[in-house]
Amino acid sequence: MKGRDALRELLGAGKPEVAPSPAPVHRSTGSVKAMNLGLQRLSEEAAAAKSLRATLANSAQVVELDAAQVDDSFIVDRLSPESDAGFVGLKAAIATHGQQVPILVRLHPDDPARYQAAYGHRRLRAARELGRSIKAIIKPLTDVELVVAQGQENSERADLSFIERALFASRLEQRGFDRDTMTAALSIDKPELSRLLSVANSIDGELIGAIGPAPKIGRPRWLALVERMNEPSFRRSAQQVVLTETFAKADSNARFNLVFAAQAQAQARDKKTLETARGKPVAWVERTSKGIRLGSDDKAFVAFLDQRLPELLREFDCIE
Repeated sequence: MKGRDALRELLGAGKPEVAPSPAPVHRSTGSVKAMNLGLQRLSEEAAAAKSLRATLANSAQVVELDAAQVDDSFIVDRLSPESDAGFVGLKAAIATHGQQVPILVRLHPDDPARYQAAYGHRRLRAARELGRSIKAIIKPLTDVELVVAQGQENSERADLSFIERALFASRLEQRGFDRDTMTAALSIDKPELSRLLSVANSIDGELIGAIGPAPKIGRPRWLALVERMNEPSFRRSAQQVVLTETFAKADSNARFNLVFAAQAQAQARDKKTLETARGKPVAWVERTSKGIRLGSDDKAFVAFLDQRLPELLREFDCIE
């Protein structure tokens, strides 16, 4: 189910939808055409989600609820509320001017005396901390409708980092949602969903939690980190970096960079220089997850090794 279709169902009966004017036809080929279609679809999804939320807010009855009676969504979409730089400003604005936009909730499926938020979690948190009631729209929502509404709100604000979106996708998958629901909730196509899941499922959750949302670190560097995680030596170095005082004092973006740089430390530790008895370096040996690599720029040593290889192989056969 498309995100805009799921949100449209929240409105119930409403004004008839006006068909959009047909877009002009352009001749495109190959990857350019696919990219243009993808961008157009995502733009339409975001515009439709924004329009539908505005219609929902204007057409539905807004009530005031005790913020303590409203629980968060069953899918967490932020790594750490404390790392949300925009929250302080939002809380101050609500304290000064009041809550301007209602949140969306449903009756809690496990407790009819409570509610569960679909979106507006930061406004809900601000109301709790300020000791105020929360303005909300109450709608009957299925689990699918709730996560699509939640994801579309996040996509519209575009303030979740790449890794938070990846974890959101992973949590949806763990809950058993199908790919169509997941792509609708995140306003992405299936290849991008696969990349998000690849990152979230390839890096240890504790390490991601230690790094935090890293808002300035995008998809390319997280994918590069996934590649580096294939080396056991890198994993050990990353775990050691997390325990350092420098890591503890760094912000989330710097923490990612410290972990990312652990590869150089791992290579330095596992790459050893071979020297003669007189201290002349002639080669180096590097341990990897697949075995060892031996390299040399010394022509004399390379010639010597090449000459001795048959004898070494015969010796190896004798001990097998």
